[in-house]
Amino acid sequence: MHRTAAVLFAMLAAAPAQAAVEACLTTIGGADIPLSYDTTDKALRDNRSMRERLFGGYGHVTCPGYVTLRAMTPDLTDDQRQPFCLVWDEKADTYTGFQVGKRDSWAECAAPSGLFCRGVNASAQTAGAVAGAIGRAATGAPLTGGANATLDTASGALIATGAGSSILSMLGTAASSAVAALSAPAVAAGAAVTVVAVGGAVYVCGE
Repeated sequence: MHRTAAVLFAMLAAAPAQAAVEACLTTIGGADIPLSYDTTDKALRDNRSMRERLFGGYGHVTCPGYVTLRAMTPDLTDDQRQPFCLVWDEKADTYTGFQVGKRDSWAECAAPSGLFCRGVNASAQTAGAVAGAIGRAATGAPLTGGANATLDTASGALIATGAGSSILSMLGTAASSAVAALSAPAVAAGAAVTVVAVGGAVYVCGE
């Protein structure tokens, strides 16, 4: 190779990658939603498998799964959304929500739990009360009724799982907004409920 060409090649190889915004399409709840992402985004690369890069998404979906998960959890950072995974409905050919759980190669739930998460419109004080209640349970005596409280060290999320009645008892009346969400009959009577406090936000996951 000519010396000048070799030097130019080395300079190009050492140059930082330029941001490249790529448009894509996802589908949530049956609605097609246009999104975009930076192809040089390191966090996206870290959360995107080689399998997904090679084979793409499902049907007409062209967005990486993690881009869709970001769209569903806009108030969280990439670290804070680590406990969550996407739920795909094969019959409806659309994403239907997100849950707490391990992800597969497409950022979907490897073992769907059937508990769909939704954000609770809670104040900072309420979110702090929920986090405090779960944190005390995670470091204190075991909860009754088969409930469990843990800290996800990677994301900083405090996660409580168990029967709705047990979660209500654990949170107490201090967390008024979360208690109101959990008091919905379908949730309070549920055999399995998950509450996640992360990044100043609260998510309630139920059937």
